Amino acid sequence: MSKVQQNFSVVSDDADKPGPSQPASVRSLRSTTKRNASSEVAGPAPKIAVKVEKWTIESVCKNGRRLDLSSNEPNAASVIKTLFKEIHGSVLSKLNIHPLHWDECADSELGPFLKTFNNSVKAFRKNNPRDVLLSKENWRQKEASEFRVICDLACQLAIPNPRVLNTHYAGFSSGTYGETNIETLQKILDLLGVKEDDVFMDLGSGIGQLVTFAAAYTNIAHVRGVELQQVPAGFADENVRQFKKLMRHFGEKPRPFELKLGDFNTEEIETFLKEKATIIFCNNLAFDPDLMIKLRAILQFCNNGTKIVVTQKLETTKKGRTPRDCFFTASADTISLFETDGSEKGNVSWTNNIVPYYLTTVDNYKPFREAATRAKQEEANRLAKLMCSKKNGAKHGEKE
Repeated sequence: MSKVQQNFSVVSDDADKPGPSQPASVRSLRSTTKRNASSEVAGPAPKIAVKVEKWTIESVCKNGRRLDLSSNEPNAASVIKTLFKEIHGSVLSKLNIHPLHWDECADSELGPFLKTFNNSVKAFRKNNPRDVLLSKENWRQKEASEFRVICDLACQLAIPNPRVLNTHYAGFSSGTYGETNIETLQKILDLLGVKEDDVFMDLGSGIGQLVTFAAAYTNIAHVRGVELQQVPAGFADENVRQFKKLMRHFGEKPRPFELKLGDFNTEEIETFLKEKATIIFCNNLAFDPDLMIKLRAILQFCNNGTKIVVTQKLETTKKGRTPRDCFFTASADTISLFETDGSEKGNVSWTNNIVPYYLTTVDNYKPFREAATRAKQEEANRLAKLMCSKKNGAKHGEKE
């Protein structure tokens, strides 16, 4: 049993729990005796072993590897159907293979279909050794969906029941588990214009899907995530394993990344945030005032130019008030990342409403520029008053 399974073996749905015992019906002694006798003869119903199917998908990409899945893996059949529906559609057209009705087909149809598909892929390779069936040249363009699909499928394979993630938390609080949609992160990364020397840090990385996506979609130098809660951090390990397996299937190598169980208040994480991170992501909407103070105390020492994306403005408290002498008012600029008209679908897991995201850019030279601007304006005002005084004096002399 894996570490994750050990942690969650006690968690189950109500449907899996035995219900309360029911009182027996009032029957005659004769009928009861007869029923018990027949039960003893029949014995317990024999258990029918569920056949485990092995599913194999040949790679259709350069340097890709075969993908092996089993029917007893979480959501394996659904993952295969989504993979062919969302990514392999053009491949089926090239091979002249008619797709299944992915939203309706039975899992038992996958075996024969994959046998036909794999044989066709092998034949194509033999007859066209220099060609590839699936081109990936557009996968990193804005709004491209392939890496979103891969990261989502990895999560499905890693987490049998997503509801487990919220079972261990209180209501809306600093510890509540909630995901930012991968599509939302993609929009954020596109807006930020991620460069090769950037270092991305996700504070509260959960199961790690945003970290894996950033590592797959961008050409960033390094991606890192830290998660305080044991439950999502435990699932993150399996998510990483499935993510790497899917990336190998498509012949892709993610950028360097790591996920860690821990607290952003530790000395090692604080140092990383202050000295190395250039892009920091934090879903802090549910942070209480004390936790916000701790977060601000660290982030105010980030390097000049550091970009911090949050869901609750750093320069405000929980009640929306601006603290006195706040660093993020004096030495940073904050803008809203998304302007919405209310027609978009929800961008987070815990609500169908649009959650705003704010970009705070550390600008350590802002106070000096503003001081210089004020000094220049004050000097201009002084000279204007002086000129006005001289003109008034000259007019008064002429009258005399």
